[in-house]
Amino acid sequence: MTPRPLITLGLSLLLGSLSTLFAPGCSGEDGQTPNCPPLSLYAIGAAGERNSETVAAERAEAVDAGCMTDLGDASTTVP
Repeated sequence: MTPRPLITLGLSLLLGSLSTLFAPGCSGEDGQTPNCPPLSLYAIGAAGERNSETVAAERAEAVDAGCMTDLGDASTTVP
């Protein structure tokens, strides 16, 4: 094999890997997707905490924004 194809392959791999540095990410500066509302964290083992009014309001806002599926609406596709 001549060195020319190896050089071309090496440059292609280098340019391809460098181009990923300039690709925009889907996360904001704080790690959250910018167009979705923030959701608070809660302890899943704490009784009733996941059903609090605050969590329900945040969940409803996220569903309205199209960022998550409402509870009970998810389903699996059976072939």
